[in-house]
Amino acid sequence: MKNKVSSIIKILGIGLTELIMDFELELYDFNSIEYDEKSDKIYLHIFEDDDLDITYDFDDLSEDDQLSIYVTLSSILYN
Repeated sequence: MKNKVSSIIKILGIGLTELIMDFELELYDFNSIEYDEKSDKIYLHIFEDDDLDITYDFDDLSEDDQLSIYVTLSSILYN
């Protein structure tokens, strides 16, 4: 699933590796998703206040949440 999501991030980002969009998942509401090519990791971010950025690893999400992200990004890509 991670490979599919990282590919979509690269396509939608058009040269950028972070998409600023809200994802309402079971665990938290995230504000962006980022693919780090060096570590081959996907991170989700929660932006709090002005200076706080909480990062969460995509691999630590439940399968349902990962699927939800994939479906959301796919629906944007194919529309």
